[in-house]
Amino acid sequence: MLGSLRNSAFSTMAAWQAPRFTTHTPIPQGPHVVGCVDIMMGRCKDGTLMRLYYPCKVSNLQAQAHNWTPWFLGDEYTRGLASFIAPSIPSLFSMLFNWKMRNVATPAVWEAGLMKTRKWPVVVFSHGLSANRSIYSTVCSELASHGFVVAAVEHRDSSACASFVLNEDGKRDYILFKTLPPDVKEYELRNQQIKVRVEESIRALDTLHKLNEGQAKNELPSSFDLQQLCDALDLSHPVMSGHSFGGVTAITTLATDKRFKIGVSLDPWMFPIKDQVTEVCGNVSQPLICISTEAFQSDANLQAMSSLPADSTTFVTIKGTVHQNQCDTPFLVGNIGRAFVGVYSPLDAHTAMDINNRLMLNFIAKHLDGQTQLYLECKTFLSDWKDLTPKGLYGARPDSFPSKL
Repeated sequence: MLGSLRNSAFSTMAAWQAPRFTTHTPIPQGPHVVGCVDIMMGRCKDGTLMRLYYPCKVSNLQAQAHNWTPWFLGDEYTRGLASFIAPSIPSLFSMLFNWKMRNVATPAVWEAGLMKTRKWPVVVFSHGLSANRSIYSTVCSELASHGFVVAAVEHRDSSACASFVLNEDGKRDYILFKTLPPDVKEYELRNQQIKVRVEESIRALDTLHKLNEGQAKNELPSSFDLQQLCDALDLSHPVMSGHSFGGVTAITTLATDKRFKIGVSLDPWMFPIKDQVTEVCGNVSQPLICISTEAFQSDANLQAMSSLPADSTTFVTIKGTVHQNQCDTPFLVGNIGRAFVGVYSPLDAHTAMDINNRLMLNFIAKHLDGQTQLYLECKTFLSDWKDLTPKGLYGARPDSFPSKL
C-alpha cells in the first residue's frame, strides 16, 4: 500500500534521463518549464546568495536537456557535508560523493529567459543543517513549475555544508561548515545561527523587492539579465518556507517580519529556539502549515510545535517517511545508498515527495487569490492519500525510527 501509486489529477514523477547527465532529480510536474539562476547581491556576508527557480520561456524541457542545471556545487561543499555526515571517513565519503554527484542534473534550464505573462508570487526557502541552495531542487522546482518564483537562500552562518563570498579580486572565499566545538553547547551555537538565518531570509525578501524594482546587480558571472525580473514579481503575499533547521527558521522569520503572509515549515527542528519557543511561536500570526515526516518527530519537538497558534496553524504528517524525504537525497544515492546514509523510507520516495509538494501547493494556493484551480487539483490528489496524511500533531513514531532531536 505504502509504495503503490494511484490515479489522480497529478501523475507521479518521471524518470526520463538527460543525455548530458547520468542521473537527475525528479522532473517538475507543473505546466511551466523551470529556469534557474544563481544570484549574489553584495559580495560580503551581509549580502545575499540564492538560487532562483522561476517559470521560463522554454516550451520543451527535454529538448533543453543539455542546458539543465548542474546539481553539484563543488569540492568545498562535499568536504563540509562529509564533516557532518561521515566525520570518521571524510576522505572516502568525499571521493564517493563527488564521483556520484558530479553528473547529476536538476531539470531546470540554466539561465533561461523568464516568462512574463503575469506577475509571479514569491517563495523564500531556507535549507537545513549542512545543506545548501541546491539540495532542495525537487521542492523548489516543483513550486516554480506551478507559477512561483522561489528564492533558495544559501546561509552563511556556517550551518551550510559550505558557502562563499567574493574578495576584492572577485575570487571566492569559502565559508565552511562549522562542527560543534567541544567547549560549546549545541544550543548556544544553533541559537546564534538562527538569528543570522532569520536576517538572511529577510534580506532575501529585500532582494526580491530590489529585483522587482530593477535595482539589483548580480555579483556572479551570468548571462541572465536581471532586468527581466523588473515588475514581474507579485510581492503582496510572500511565502516563507524551509526544512528542518530551515523549518524553524521559517517559523522564526514569520514571527519577526510580517511582510511574509504565508508560512510552510517542513519537519521543523525546534531545538534552536527551545528557550524562546513560547515567545517566538506566540508571535506567528500568519497562516502556517507544518508538514512532518513520521520518523523525525519526537515528543519534545511535538511539544514545542504545540506552542504555535492553533487557529492559524495546520499540522499534518506523512506516514511512512523519513526526514530526508523532503529533500533531493533519496533520488541521488540509489537503493544501497539510501540504506547506507539512513534515508530509506517505507513509502516510495517519489510518492512521498509528490504528497509533500501537493500539501505545500494546496496550502499556499488556499491563501492566495487567483489560485483556485491549483488548490482544487491538489485537493483532488490529496484526497487519495488521506490515510497517509493524518492531521494534527501526530506522535505515533515507529520504534524503528529513532528521534533526531
